[in-house]
Amino acid sequence: MVWDTLARPRDMEGVAELTRDLPVTVVYSHGDWDHVWGTGGLEQPWEEILAHRACADRFRRELPDTLKEKVAEDPEAFGDVQLVAPSRTFRNDLTLDLGGITLEIHSLPGHTPDSVVGFVPEWRVMLAGDAVETPLPFLNSGSSLGPWVEGLEAWIDRLEKVAEPSFVIPSHGRIGGPDLLRDNVRYLAALRGGREPVVPQDLSRFYRETHADNLTLARTPRGLSTHK
Repeated sequence: MVWDTLARPRDMEGVAELTRDLPVTVVYSHGDWDHVWGTGGLEQPWEEILAHRACADRFRRELPDTLKEKVAEDPEAFGDVQLVAPSRTFRNDLTLDLGGITLEIHSLPGHTPDSVVGFVPEWRVMLAGDAVETPLPFLNSGSSLGPWVEGLEAWIDRLEKVAEPSFVIPSHGRIGGPDLLRDNVRYLAALRGGREPVVPQDLSRFYRETHADNLTLARTPRGLSTHK
């Protein structure tokens, strides 16, 4: 199982080598370009490409225009990207038998409406996609703070009930445990409540700009969804 395919086919060279003689199922955590544009770099045919139903809509409506823009900006980096849409979609939950271990895939809208997370109960590993990010989450104009916070709180409860340590792997940032979810909930709950979140002093330039953009979205009427 390959969880996301990065931004360009060349980014998947190492994964293609590891999976060359294996049947491959791809899962898209959501349809952002830096998670789904490298699929063509897998050398062997994949059995299925799974994603939330709303992700397939993004491949039809949004991603072709985004690719044209990226190619115009940097044809060398993105000229070989081919959009590979999901072959099977789901709405809420899906469970895969990977042969000795199980992958649960659950919808967790917030970062984007099509965001999903994965959980391997046998390994106590959560694949968080962009539902969790360190040092702070990234908001979009379509972000929904209510479902996002509530979804992460539900996962905190589940992971805390696991007897042994559990691991959370975000797509961006350090690997950790339920503490990563709590940090994201505190940040998002502050925005939801009209407060400015407390952030680390040593943020990189990218995350300083992300935080500023998040504040602007949260303070702009209809900038994002805050429904509870």
